[in-house]
Amino acid sequence: MSSEIYEFVIVDSKGRIIIPSRIRRILNISDGMMMMMIADPDKREIKIIPLVDLHARIYRLKIEMTDKPGVLAKVASLLAKNSIDLLMTESRTIKRGEIAQWNVIADFSSCKLNIKELVDMIEKLDFIRRIDIREIL
Repeated sequence: MSSEIYEFVIVDSKGRIIIPSRIRRILNISDGMMMMMIADPDKREIKIIPLVDLHARIYRLKIEMTDKPGVLAKVASLLAKNSIDLLMTESRTIKRGEIAQWNVIADFSSCKLNIKELVDMIEKLDFIRRIDIREIL
């Protein structure tokens, strides 16, 4: 059984919505909390992700790698060892057995490395084809 909650909201004349109190209570959303919105124009949907830390350092990583079992886990492990908090991930196969892509939105607040050092570590993995990283907050 799914644990999704469905509520309907109305957008006001200034483009605002009110998150229903039941959802705020369940997700522990409080006044002043920062939220991340991700819009997917192709799917015509918006995801709203609560961020606990107001001083979060949020980056988007797009990592292209060899499509074989275990490679994504190795990259995820490297990020975990460097205290990078994954907020949202999506993986997909581009060409089966050859190329896969992992899209990550992550909080780097606790990471002790600078971004260049981290990218260099990831690029040293022999199955990484390309990495694109961009600060979004």
